[in-house]
Amino acid sequence: MQSTPNICEGTDRYAMYKVGPVLSVSHGMGIPSISIMLHELIKLLYHARCTDVTVVRIGTSGGIGLQPGTVVVTKQSVDATFLPRFEQVVLGKPVVRSTDLDGDLAEELLQCGKELAEFETVIGNTMCTLDFYEGQARLDGAFCSYTEEDKQNYLAEAYAAGVRNIEMESSVFAAMCKLSNLRAAVVCVTLLDRQKGDQLTSSHDILHSYQQRPQILVGHYIKKKLSASKKK
Repeated sequence: MQSTPNICEGTDRYAMYKVGPVLSVSHGMGIPSISIMLHELIKLLYHARCTDVTVVRIGTSGGIGLQPGTVVVTKQSVDATFLPRFEQVVLGKPVVRSTDLDGDLAEELLQCGKELAEFETVIGNTMCTLDFYEGQARLDGAFCSYTEEDKQNYLAEAYAAGVRNIEMESSVFAAMCKLSNLRAAVVCVTLLDRQKGDQLTSSHDILHSYQQRPQILVGHYIKKKLSASKKK
């Protein structure tokens, strides 16, 4: 069986595969990594004259008040102060952009989770941070200027603000897709409940099974869309 070629094998920044009308692209950790990929991907889509594009980011995250393995479909990406915005300095001046995502698409993905009935799927806000340790109220980094009580109070505030998971890419993803008029969603699985600890305690096999869940959910969505388009 012939393997699918990596379209971007000439660069080490990311891998890209195309199967029919579906494009799959990897990215590294954090806002800088995904923003580089998105700039180049959005230009590619423009020059290829693609239309009716839907973009879904899938990945892992830390949960808040959720069982490990829960899949979170993002309602809004918020910053570390729980505001739905992405701020970037351009030419020495702060530029603030909206991080609103497509609400109808989020509901469609939630429905896919119900149809699969294989794992818990919820809609909630996703907090996007600039850092993995202090920015996410972890106690196990090289530096920590706060207590366990401070951490728990902050995570409780986040939960009250509708935040159900934490990662480091969703804000710029949402902002750039909205700026490009691309229908977009974020689907991430929670690997742990951050209110109960900072370290992963599940086995490698369990974590691997969790990481498959966003792919299973989005794969189901893609199959539904492809099937519907064939009937037209």
